[in-house]
Amino acid sequence: MRNNDYRELQISSSMLVFVFIAIIILGIVIFLLGVSVGKKQAVITKETQFSAVPIEEVRKEKPAAPEQDKINQEIASHAENKHKKEEPVEKAETTPPKSQNLYYIQVGAYSDRTSALKIAEKYSGMGIKSRIIDPYPTDRRTIYRVRIGGYETREEAEEVKKNLMEKENKKSSDYFIIKGSI
Repeated sequence: MRNNDYRELQISSSMLVFVFIAIIILGIVIFLLGVSVGKKQAVITKETQFSAVPIEEVRKEKPAAPEQDKINQEIASHAENKHKKEEPVEKAETTPPKSQNLYYIQVGAYSDRTSALKIAEKYSGMGIKSRIIDPYPTDRRTIYRVRIGGYETREEAEEVKKNLMEKENKKSSDYFIIKGSI
């Protein structure tokens, strides 16, 4: 081998220290960026996780056309007459719940808000307090969850679940109880 074909990279000790410090600083910057992104993600998750919207507020968001409003009123009056004869499963609460950690029965999960709204209106018509839970940011697909109730004890929620299953001829896997604050 000739001297022209062979090249050697020589680094002094001060250059080696400088490269080492630069690598450490770069690692610290990347770590801090990851921490700040994680904190922002946690804030977003907290904000959207508890964004249950009562059915009344959903109705305010999208006003119906005048003809559609008349049709909805007529349907509601027929539903009221029908439900007056039947005994409601549970009456809607008029006061806000005392505890934030209540039990809810999830009666459905839908990919579009319209389907979820129809089911929520069905249970509201039965005199049961219903809510639509907006999709979580961690969901892979958009899912609107329909939940009813706000029961103090699990036994109370189980009783309502049992009554619903008998009334609607559903299996126990169609409804499930969730403990949470909405």
